[in-house]
Amino acid sequence: MAEMLKGGVIMDVVTPEQARIAEGAGAVAVMALERVPADIRAQGGVARMSDPDMIEAIIDAVTIPVMAKAR
Repeated sequence: MAEMLKGGVIMDVVTPEQARIAEGAGAVAVMALERVPADIRAQGGVARMSDPDMIEAIIDAVTIPVMAKAR
């Protein structure tokens, strides 16, 4: 997988629609997040594990690899 991702862009997404847009724009993978890092910093929060149902919906929406935080 590392060789496949080499030189490509991994996009942070929070919805299946964003994942489809990222894939269409040439992303080699997506990171399924509860919130994007800019929103987390702005709200002074922490990055939590994404909802498993949301992750599954993103996996179903694209053909590229989907990554997510697990805690």
